[in-house]
Amino acid sequence: MKNTRILTKLAAFVLVLCLGVSLFASCGSDDVMMSMEIDGKTYTLTEKEFATLLKIKKIELCVNLGLSASYDNDSFWLAEMEEGGTREDYYMDMVLDQAKVLLIEKYLFDKYQLTLSAERMAEYETVRREEVDYLGGKGSYKQYYGYTVSEYFDTYVEMVERSNAIYEFLCDENGEQKVTEEDLAKYYEENYAGYQYIVLDMNNKVVRDEDGNRVVNKKKTTDENGETVEVDGDSYKTEALTDEEKSEKQTLAAKILAELEAGTKTFEELVAEYSDEYYSVEYPEGSFVPKGSAFANETVISKIEDLEIGEYTEEAISVNSNAYQYIVKRVELKEAVYHDDHYLSLFDGYEEVVKTDKYENYVKTYFDKVVVVQAVAGRYSLVDLYHSEHIDYLIYINMVSSGS
Repeated sequence: MKNTRILTKLAAFVLVLCLGVSLFASCGSDDVMMSMEIDGKTYTLTEKEFATLLKIKKIELCVNLGLSASYDNDSFWLAEMEEGGTREDYYMDMVLDQAKVLLIEKYLFDKYQLTLSAERMAEYETVRREEVDYLGGKGSYKQYYGYTVSEYFDTYVEMVERSNAIYEFLCDENGEQKVTEEDLAKYYEENYAGYQYIVLDMNNKVVRDEDGNRVVNKKKTTDENGETVEVDGDSYKTEALTDEEKSEKQTLAAKILAELEAGTKTFEELVAEYSDEYYSVEYPEGSFVPKGSAFANETVISKIEDLEIGEYTEEAISVNSNAYQYIVKRVELKEAVYHDDHYLSLFDGYEEVVKTDKYENYVKTYFDKVVVVQAVAGRYSLVDLYHSEHIDYLIYINMVSSGS
């Protein structure tokens, strides 16, 4: 499985941070936080670099977790996780892994004699000046953010650009770590599962046309000429069931399961006949999704994770107070479905995911060479980092933009 705890592709939060995030003022010393001896040289990551990284990662974590100031406390960070250890342990380990990547990238940057884009760095310099002017000077910048403009742009932004430069150099179409067809297939086979499924809407029925075909809802979009046009959406038009129809539909799942047991119809045929959910019908061979992904209700996911290929749920899975019922079958992966035109919309960005995974695995081969100075690392914890009210504003903006 992909190690999602290592976020190797950093992002510069220049525009996001303009909204304002204040963190504690101390930015660490020049003590060595971790080191790596290789090729006759010693590469180091300083405490100052780690402190800057940690503060920015906490902003990201709080926003992604929706962790407002009232919940950013011992009760949250020191709570035990199901996997063992506390949230503090888990996320600090994640940031430490990130720091190891940054240290290794210093070596790789040197090894391949790379340079940072002067044009790109000039763009950052422009943003630096604009931010300082907007906030009323360098002193105001530090008071506002909790660290100086130089610490952000000369430490964190340099990390970002060095990381991006190494990633693109090694993983582009001519790079040593470029993605191959074998990589695409291997990642797919190891990380994806296939499911056919039937969804019964217990309160509504799908509207069908005179030929018995389900009626697809329309959505508005803009064509190549900039004109607003209507196209097929990704849901079906429905109408409410009568009380009598609702009562009758309560027995439908049992009927479907009986037909499966008798072998009178295939699962695919039953999907075509009964399912009320767009994607289950439009992809009758199966939906091929990352294992454990929320392609369906969490209750459903928890009940199908142990299904073997060819097995289906023995009874309908009721969700949302029986508003819906699911019957799910695990199926073989369809070969190279990520290249299938019919499935392309479901695999948007797939090659980039595989590319990142391959890069992460490559960088991790150097992890055993990294020495962490525990005495320095022990000076830091996420729970002790100051939480500004501006983080709460970022959480709100993130919720609005995602439609939550």
